[in-house]
Amino acid sequence: MPNELPSIYPLGIVGSGQIARMIHSAAVKLGITPRLMAEDSGDSAALAAPGASFRHPDALASFAELCEVVTFEHERIDLGMLEHMEAGGQIIRPGAKALRAALDKMHQRRFLTHRGYDFAPYADLRGPDDLLDFAKMFGFPAVIKSVRSGGQAERGAWVVDNQNDALRVMAEQADRELFIEQFQPIVKELVVVVARRPGGNARCYPVAEVTNADGACREVRAPAAIGSKVATEAMEKARQIARELDAVGVIAVEFFLTTSGLIVNEVAARPHNAGHHTLENAPTSQFENHVRAILDLPLGPTHALAKASVTVNVIGGYEEVDPADHLHEALAVEGASVHLYGKRPRSGRKLGHVTALGDDMEQARELARRTEAALMNRRFQ
Repeated sequence: MPNELPSIYPLGIVGSGQIARMIHSAAVKLGITPRLMAEDSGDSAALAAPGASFRHPDALASFAELCEVVTFEHERIDLGMLEHMEAGGQIIRPGAKALRAALDKMHQRRFLTHRGYDFAPYADLRGPDDLLDFAKMFGFPAVIKSVRSGGQAERGAWVVDNQNDALRVMAEQADRELFIEQFQPIVKELVVVVARRPGGNARCYPVAEVTNADGACREVRAPAAIGSKVATEAMEKARQIARELDAVGVIAVEFFLTTSGLIVNEVAARPHNAGHHTLENAPTSQFENHVRAILDLPLGPTHALAKASVTVNVIGGYEEVDPADHLHEALAVEGASVHLYGKRPRSGRKLGHVTALGDDMEQARELARRTEAALMNRRFQ
């Protein structure tokens, strides 16, 4: 008799970065060896996946024919092709509906606003007239954003303080589709990671608080220092949004906690940077629950294992220090977990992350930051 694998095994992962790498590792942990479609043999995910495919993204359909289920580490894909593949019976998860909302931020806002979710006031930004009309109603400062998700190195949002700043950004980004939204008095930036199975069963991880700088996430603290009422509201809204989008797998809902309450910022249809701490601080990581969910397997528990966790991202600097060269020093800082992605150092590039657990947030934060400083050969202050 032929040695056929169970039907859950033919899993395809499309992506080259650290998200794909960690999804792949989570699948291997469960005894599943997925196929990977990467872009280059030196990519982070490909380094951890022997036998990866390095075909052009246009070959997605033929790659998918080898898989029962296909999942993605990012939303930069041909939605028309995905919808065609779904119509032909291919299982795409989180699904074309969820991926479209994640890829097109204006569609995301219109879709969810129509269903009663609150966003900052926004408008299309096709030319100077749109800018002037918006400014008359809402004034400055404002935020200009790219409608479509770009690559990891591409900036996607610009805070503008006046009309001249806005026109400059529009001119510099003339080849991108843009929209504008009212600047919000943000108290905290929050993220809820949700894992959802095809039948609708879903579990949320504790609400995380993120700190961003220069358009990149620098630090994640979980659980967020918010009251139980706000946390419950955020998790319930995240579950509802996952249901509205019929998402399968892990999705992440970003919220702004403002002086007026919670508003939705964005939705990501994939495991999220704010959920990396779950590798250490949950019985089941976001990556394992993503694999479980897209293969319709029982979800694992998502509660926090420690009172506090802090994740600090390792970002390349101008000196192009390679953190791998200083792994010895970082591992000498006991108590933190180091994750390096095998990427070549470059200014602004995310090269890895460090997570520390503790009895209180400051204790965990100091440990994580001390370890990150060691990786970057920088004196800890």
